[in-house]
Amino acid sequence: MKGYFHLCADGRLTRRLIICDTDYYATFNAIGIAAALSDFTVLAFSFEESHPHVLGYGTYESCQRFKILCEIIIFRHIVTSRGGADGVVFKLSIIPVDSESYLKTVGTYVISQPTKDGKIVMPYDYKWGTGSMYFRPANHIPIWCFDSNGRYVEPFPIGQLSAREQARILHSKRRIPQQDWTVCNGLLLPGNYVDVAHFERIYQTHNCFRAFMSSGKNKDMEVLNALAIANGIALEDKEAIEVCKVVCQEMFGENDTRRLTAKQRLALAQQLKKDHMLSKRQLATLVRLPEEEIFKYIK
Repeated sequence: MKGYFHLCADGRLTRRLIICDTDYYATFNAIGIAAALSDFTVLAFSFEESHPHVLGYGTYESCQRFKILCEIIIFRHIVTSRGGADGVVFKLSIIPVDSESYLKTVGTYVISQPTKDGKIVMPYDYKWGTGSMYFRPANHIPIWCFDSNGRYVEPFPIGQLSAREQARILHSKRRIPQQDWTVCNGLLLPGNYVDVAHFERIYQTHNCFRAFMSSGKNKDMEVLNALAIANGIALEDKEAIEVCKVVCQEMFGENDTRRLTAKQRLALAQQLKKDHMLSKRQLATLVRLPEEEIFKYIK
């Protein structure tokens, strides 16, 4: 069955996701590449220096494939361009959208997040998101088709470029099969793959869209609570240590994780995540397992 999914990253672990202009372009294009190589339909996205948000539609399997492709492409760019991970742990959480009202809330949350985070820009003028695409006239020219001086630049099919030139623009060696997709000013245009009509059907009218765009803190808290659950509600570290001792004693008759096997430590981490929603950083520290193992086995 198909459904709606909200994908996001934990900003506490991805503070250095973007540190230069090239990272913006690479992240922007990575979303398009992942869309081209999966059956997942992207409806909206935006990203800032520390984390992306994506709303899409498809099966859970297609969403999972999109997620993995995004993670691989973006993280590979970071490692290649910086000579290492640079402290970035980039993992996307998948949050199913389970009601029509929440779908409308999260849809506008995704595209207005930069403005709500204090950036001096409206969603429809933000370059690194799709807020400029919805409920616009048919002759609207995408913002990505203007250069830094405000002059119009004609898009062209990426298939006109050699493999090396495509890799240079996309910041990835992965080639997209849709060679008729257009690029402009170094960007794989969202008009190639974002289903604007589907997004607009969620709201049906301009006025409904406007109302949800201006929704207050109560609506935002619905999304923030879902993000907290997905990323792990971080208890104070001292409190988390005491919780870990109690659960460890209940499960294995020990209150010191150093006496547990690797398999037991993983089981303990899974139980702590399930019952107490500890952050993955805390889990790695408490059970003494590498953080990458926590991300690999605990969702």
